Amino acid sequence: MEKQRESRIDLLRGLALLLIFVGHSEFTFSGFVQHSRGFADASDVFVLLAGMSAALAYYRPDRSLHFLQPWKRAFTLYLVHAFLFLVLASISAALLVAVGPTPWADMNSFWGAPFQHVAEALLLMYMPGNLDILPLYVVLLGLTPFAIWLHKRSRTMLLCLSCLVWLAAGVGRINLQNWALASREWYFDPFSWQFLFVIGMVIGVGLKQTRPVLSYNRLVFVAAAIFAITAIPINLAVYLRLAEPPFSELYHQLVSKTNSGPLRILNVLAILYLAWNIRAVQAAARQPAFRLLCAAGKHSLPVFSVGLLLVCVTRTLVNATPNPSLLIQATLLVAGCLLQLAVAWWLDERHREASWRAHAALATPKRP
Repeated sequence: MEKQRESRIDLLRGLALLLIFVGHSEFTFSGFVQHSRGFADASDVFVLLAGMSAALAYYRPDRSLHFLQPWKRAFTLYLVHAFLFLVLASISAALLVAVGPTPWADMNSFWGAPFQHVAEALLLMYMPGNLDILPLYVVLLGLTPFAIWLHKRSRTMLLCLSCLVWLAAGVGRINLQNWALASREWYFDPFSWQFLFVIGMVIGVGLKQTRPVLSYNRLVFVAAAIFAITAIPINLAVYLRLAEPPFSELYHQLVSKTNSGPLRILNVLAILYLAWNIRAVQAAARQPAFRLLCAAGKHSLPVFSVGLLLVCVTRTLVNATPNPSLLIQATLLVAGCLLQLAVAWWLDERHREASWRAHAALATPKRP
């Protein structure tokens, strides 16, 4: 059975990739962009869409279960993560030799004990900033076959079990170790983030079964819009320190990124519901003008990998330039986004060409 594609997922995922690039590049406006989407950000959107995509790709309505496919994908992500770690370590070494310790400090601690940290990195226990995203998907894809198996028996049981793990991880601070960060834990706690991924899987299974999981309901749409719109000024006010939230500690737990706080989950679900039911989004996903964004979402792994390397370049350039002007930062922003879209275009063209050749080969009659 061919993988079922949903163009809206590709569009939203492509947009999320570009927003991740902007948020991680440390432009002077990166923080504002990061927090201008409410309690959730592009990472939440991406994980939710990843769950939906996993269901569309690996769920089989005939009740057959294949462990190997999602595990092969997880292993591919692991290899890409290891390669990116090697590349960024090499860049860090070159910068260290050329100019000494740089403002890009994510890899500087690596050189204190490189052999030890290499072993820890292979065990996913040493992940500097921005290198902790793919390991999350490695874990989530590793769990995918079990989630599908449980879903086939009881969707409610799957959601309840996932919610209990999420709640226990948040309340009990259960996490995996990451020696590269000051907190000594994964920035994206997989025990917490699996809940959002599982919610995405349940939605994706519903889409594959053609159930009306995201169908339009006026009351739900209005409630989602009010929540999503209200979250923007509240989150920006706290980020810009224009206001202190009541019950500050509780608020920060509700919006915790490490533990995928409940306000973040509600916010990203509201965003998905709105995007799924706004006709302009549905139309954009089918328009040639947005083809490159959809291509970026379709080829998310290589585009993300290129974006991660571009983040390293832009952060180094921005931090090495005293008071960089907005024009310089905007130029780096546009150039980085265009390069990612160019990679997406190239990959999409190769895919189209390969598909055309395959169809041509099938259509060509064989000589007796």
